[in-house]
Amino acid sequence: MTSRKLFAALAALAMIALGAQAGVVDATNSSATCADCPATLTSAPGGYESVPTVDVWTLDAVGDPVEVASTDIWLEHADVVFCAGGFVADSSTYAPDPGHTSFSGIPRGGVALGADCAGIQFNVIAVGVVIDVLDLNNNSFDLDGSGAVDISDLGVFATAYQGTEFCADYDETGAVDISDLGMFASIFNLSNCP
Repeated sequence: MTSRKLFAALAALAMIALGAQAGVVDATNSSATCADCPATLTSAPGGYESVPTVDVWTLDAVGDPVEVASTDIWLEHADVVFCAGGFVADSSTYAPDPGHTSFSGIPRGGVALGADCAGIQFNVIAVGVVIDVLDLNNNSFDLDGSGAVDISDLGVFATAYQGTEFCADYDETGAVDISDLGMFASIFNLSNCP
């Protein structure tokens, strides 16, 4: 086989490989951005505050937009326990803005008992592919990840009181104090997963 024929065969194989990747989310070309990150998200099973807006772009290997349903794009971290359904994108990446969506809603959930809330970096996942990592630290009123703010969480909060435990520092002053206790009391027994 001549070098010209070999080159042509290799080029054809490369084109076939790229064609197979068209329309499939590519982790290298896809991305997520957050203008206000790093930021802290305070969550509760019944909801508390909106996440800073996160923009997501889903692109394939050749840079073309990939259309994905909103439920196939989500935020995830091992120490964050979202309510049923997780925390998914606001909308699909279909027209009129192909390949683009955002997260701007109110996440409902808590943190796993013993979580390092100050060290949380969320994976942005599209159809099972991690496309980016965001610095969105998470503190929560549901301190044991049970799906409710109840007596168990009060015990965890009491242990953290007058310390520096980030998970219970809702006003983000660097100390768990009377202000945080007031915020915790305002949501105690009122916040459960829907």
